[in-house]
Amino acid sequence: MNRTGKYTVVKPCNDHGAVTLRDHPRNGTFHVVEYGDTDAEEALAEAETGSVVRLELERTGRRGNAWRAAAAESIESL
Repeated sequence: MNRTGKYTVVKPCNDHGAVTLRDHPRNGTFHVVEYGDTDAEEALAEAETGSVVRLELERTGRRGNAWRAAAAESIESL
């Protein structure tokens, strides 16, 4: 399952490389734990709480709420 859209950073990148995001406009929560490439990883590593990013997400595994950021673009930074 893939999702593309705008997301707000709720919790910035932690020591393990995970980022928590909120979906526009439905307010669903997503946990990015993997990255498709270094560009996506760097874009999210630099994003602060409240920043808006456009992402292409791919589900990792069959259970839980873990996602891979296949592509990332910063839209609005604080």
